[in-house]
Amino acid sequence: MNIKLRFSIHFIAGLFAWILSMGIVVMLIIDGILPMLGLYEEMPGYDLILLVLFAVSIIVSSLIFSWYFSRPIWLIISWISRLSQGTYQEPADSDKMYTKRNKLKRPYRLFREIITNIYELSDQLRKSQQEREKLEQLKKDWIAGISHDLKTPLTYISGYSALLLNEEYSWSEEEKQSFMQEILKKSKHMEALIQDFNLSLQLQETKAQIPLRLEEANLVEFLKSLLADTWNDPDLQEYDLSFHCEEDSIPFSFDRRLLYRAIQNLLINAVMHNPPGTAISVQLTNVQNQFIKVTIEDNGVGMDRATIGNLFKKYYRGGTLDSSSAHHSMGLGLSIVKDLILAHRGHISVNSIPAKGTTFDITIPFPK
Repeated sequence: MNIKLRFSIHFIAGLFAWILSMGIVVMLIIDGILPMLGLYEEMPGYDLILLVLFAVSIIVSSLIFSWYFSRPIWLIISWISRLSQGTYQEPADSDKMYTKRNKLKRPYRLFREIITNIYELSDQLRKSQQEREKLEQLKKDWIAGISHDLKTPLTYISGYSALLLNEEYSWSEEEKQSFMQEILKKSKHMEALIQDFNLSLQLQETKAQIPLRLEEANLVEFLKSLLADTWNDPDLQEYDLSFHCEEDSIPFSFDRRLLYRAIQNLLINAVMHNPPGTAISVQLTNVQNQFIKVTIEDNGVGMDRATIGNLFKKYYRGGTLDSSSAHHSMGLGLSIVKDLILAHRGHISVNSIPAKGTTFDITIPFPK
């Protein structure tokens, strides 16, 4: 039954009961109580006594009537007030709403839909608060990770610079050149990290779709160049890296900078979470000129369901790294990688089995 109709029926029935009870009370007072007390109409002050008793009966009946309707309202108001203050537990006296059979008492049945909605609202607010707390913790961990990523190359730069400036040693030209190359390498690494961080902030602030600077290029050569840039790092020589594509050229329109960042971070992710000796393969496929598919697969440690469930969440950057890989950057985080793929109207998915490996599949349609 509609709550408005139910409320109207209850109100009319309550009002009728109040009027009827008042009539019965007046009759009892005039024909029963007053004669029993020896008070009759001819006696002085009879009218005043009758008026007082009638006023008292009106007050008592009105209190009962208002108590019946207002008790649930006050409980609801109290409940909503607690919600507004961030207390999502039920009021202590909420058990008074129910009978021993766990059914709503008659006065509360009138507000059944409202009570049900408040229960649902409380649950949603509680879950939202838990998600906010979890997101805030992830954000703190993410910022701490970015700080660590920036500190590591900065330590290298500071150390090599101190060695070059140390007047107690005479370095050969070959040694100086080696130091300078390391400084340049770590500087570029820091520059890439800062670009990633700026991109992350831009994506957080942008409510609309990410603007793309599309340009047509050979996707095969683009990926080969990207992989060469990534795999030229001497620290990656212990990984078995490979690239496969059946075609020599796939003309495709895409944003070079954003797609570069997305795929590079997936490769970094594959290296970061797997021990040396892991095989990492990248495969590019042109699916009937409808869409391209990039598969990044490894035979490493894999991920459990909990990790996969959080993988694309904001600020999530994965678990503890192997100590042999601790000098690498954790990158943007896969939440932003996903945003970059979605900006190309694409899709990214992951399949992983613990102790067997992980596969990322990226599909992007050809522009119409």
